Amino acid sequence: MLREVTANFFSLDSRFARTFKPFLFSPGKITNAFNGGKRVRYANPIRWYLVISIFHFFFMSKMFQPTVKDRQENIFSNGDIELDSASFIDLNYEPDTSTAFPFSNSQQKLVNHLVNHSTLTDDEIYDTLKLERSWLSAFATKKLIRTSRDSTASLNGYLLRQIPIIVFFILPLYAFYLKLFFGRRGLYIKHLIHSIHLHSFFFFIMGWVWVVSLVIESFQDIGGFIALGLTSIYAVISFMKVYQTKFLKSLFKLGFIGFFYLITLGFVLLVGVLISFVFY
Repeated sequence: MLREVTANFFSLDSRFARTFKPFLFSPGKITNAFNGGKRVRYANPIRWYLVISIFHFFFMSKMFQPTVKDRQENIFSNGDIELDSASFIDLNYEPDTSTAFPFSNSQQKLVNHLVNHSTLTDDEIYDTLKLERSWLSAFATKKLIRTSRDSTASLNGYLLRQIPIIVFFILPLYAFYLKLFFGRRGLYIKHLIHSIHLHSFFFFIMGWVWVVSLVIESFQDIGGFIALGLTSIYAVISFMKVYQTKFLKSLFKLGFIGFFYLITLGFVLLVGVLISFVFY
């Protein structure tokens, strides 16, 4: 696969190679070309996005690689999980008087002890806690008991692997905002192509931010602002070329789109994490 990707990307007659320069230095050019029907010269937008997102998320995962402590630390590690027989009996028969969610500190110790020193299933451990809750709350609590069997690194790694899938669903939402603010400038599919190219540029810049941050760890703090600033400039120029708008108007609309997009991004990520947690 690496050989094929390398051959396709660096070949002199490759569409990937011809796409690279205008993609970086001529915002909106390949979007206009694709929407204008010139779809042979440049790379397919979805393939282009997938190649760049693989590059981005690969180095992102390397940047957030778990430490030895993360791999050894339980998610719900709270104090000593070794309980003597008297403490175990006290906790085992303790009534549910706490309103803490998912469970109180003492119940958490009991869960940790049962997870590490018994063969009980998640449902049996939940029954041991003697909790009286709604079905939704009970489902969430059982999921938290399930996660307590794993390390922090396991859960973080699982959630990190879901982010590319979640972000992929944000592309059409951003295209919706482009359609909303530039509605007279073409069909929705044209805005979707534009959204793919804009996200591809951001992921390309952020991919190099992760690469540099692996060498210079302190660069991560400023790298994100650099990527956001460059993408904002790129987007304004792209708006001017694709939608034929003036600079101030493009900048003004970028601000509004960015505001709604950040709200949507936060909501989609939250929902995506919750759904991922359900299937964990």
